[in-house]
Amino acid sequence: MKPFVIVGAGGLGRELLGWIADCGPDTRRRFQVASFISEAKDAGGVCHGVPILHPDDWSGSAPRFVIGLSDPFEKKRLALSLQARGWEAETFIHDSVASGLAPKIGAGTVICPRCCISTDCEIGEHVLINSASGIGHDAIVGDYSSLLGAVSINGNVTVGEGVLFGAGSMVYPGKKIGSWSKIGLGSVVLRNVPDNAVMFGNPAQRIDT
Repeated sequence: MKPFVIVGAGGLGRELLGWIADCGPDTRRRFQVASFISEAKDAGGVCHGVPILHPDDWSGSAPRFVIGLSDPFEKKRLALSLQARGWEAETFIHDSVASGLAPKIGAGTVICPRCCISTDCEIGEHVLINSASGIGHDAIVGDYSSLLGAVSINGNVTVGEGVLFGAGSMVYPGKKIGSWSKIGLGSVVLRNVPDNAVMFGNPAQRIDT
């Protein structure tokens, strides 16, 4: 099996290391972390006993990786860059995740503890679904999107590419969320959202930034 690395040694990357340790032996063996990968100044250090390497300093065979970052733009940049090197996007699903029938989950996606992934939903590549979030039946979540914890995407919702959902936000069933939009902390989305919009409140309203 190819070695496995976590891209990013910040808060989410370190949380991923802990969540892997929290899983059963089969998952721990599959996701034994060889290194954190970072382009930041922490490269060359050690975090919780795991070395931190710059991508250029990785000397082994091309590894499997997940991205431990929540920013959708940065995830897309890194994913394309690392995959161009021949690195393989891996999918991590915590052992505690509840799954319905036949969900489709893309490469590079990270699903954290106590999430619920319902029947016939489709989750794209390099999506982050942070703890205690739920994806309803037949929902579609686009590539590089991030749900930052306790987010509720209800049934038949369509989420575009690169959407960022603040913790505790909710989307009413059947709505569409445009690509590269942002849904603020605790917001409740009751209507369709256009591309590149920033929404906040209950009910969520578009705001200037």
